[in-house]
Amino acid sequence: MKTAFLFPGQGSEAPGMGGAALGSPLARRLLARASAAVGVDVGEAIVRGTPALARTEVSQPGLVAVCLALCEDLQRDGVTPDVVAGHSVGELAAFCVAGYFTPEEAVDAAIERGRFMARAAKEHPGGMVALRREADARAAIAASAGALELAAHNAPEEWVVTGERAALAAVGERYGGVRLPVAGPWHSRAMASAEAPWRAWLDAVPARAPRCAVVANAHGAFVGDERPVELLVGQLTRPVQWAATLATLTAAGVSDFRAIGPGRVLRGLVRANLGTRASVRIEDGA
Repeated sequence: MKTAFLFPGQGSEAPGMGGAALGSPLARRLLARASAAVGVDVGEAIVRGTPALARTEVSQPGLVAVCLALCEDLQRDGVTPDVVAGHSVGELAAFCVAGYFTPEEAVDAAIERGRFMARAAKEHPGGMVALRREADARAAIAASAGALELAAHNAPEEWVVTGERAALAAVGERYGGVRLPVAGPWHSRAMASAEAPWRAWLDAVPARAPRCAVVANAHGAFVGDERPVELLVGQLTRPVQWAATLATLTAAGVSDFRAIGPGRVLRGLVRANLGTRASVRIEDGA
């Protein structure tokens, strides 16, 4: 039986996430690093669930730090992944566990990514809505005159559209759907201004050989000869191929999925895609 570690994206953050792992030396070190960079006590925001936790530049490094601390606990207990994948910002934790980044680099990457995305979202405000039918998502995008794009295909009955708020309100009126708790129009052309500084930051990180396989958001397939930089930069403006990611993992023989961190969204998506064909455990430190 093969094991995959899955890491959540922004919107999954929750007060108290990480549980006892928040007190580990690694968590304290990474959260202190994030706090110094963003000017907010990230650990306190997590423990108390303060409004700061919803800020992109706070939630992204907070999620990554918590997930890496939880992974350290699992690996200390002898649980290691054969393959990893992360949803959106969760991909930074995945690349770290695979050996591409150190934990400090992964948290620094989340800090910078969050800053660049927050800045782009101020220039182009918006949000995201999840729809059940592909046909509705495609029709809404076609009718939006460029105001909407596909942000993610998460499951057979979850297609996420992203873009301008007025256009999303029209989608809600016509097709229903669920407004997602995010702070901007992620995975769309609105993030284009974040690409160049994000690429420059990533290019400065030393290249390392991986120690386990990664399935990437950009195409839902195993990372091959591509540079991680290209995948992570492209992810800002392209849809997350999460349904394809889970199909790839299953085809590779993965049947034990560990949703790391606040993982209820990920558990739901695994079940929506795979039903009873896979075991899903939430590893949240509770």
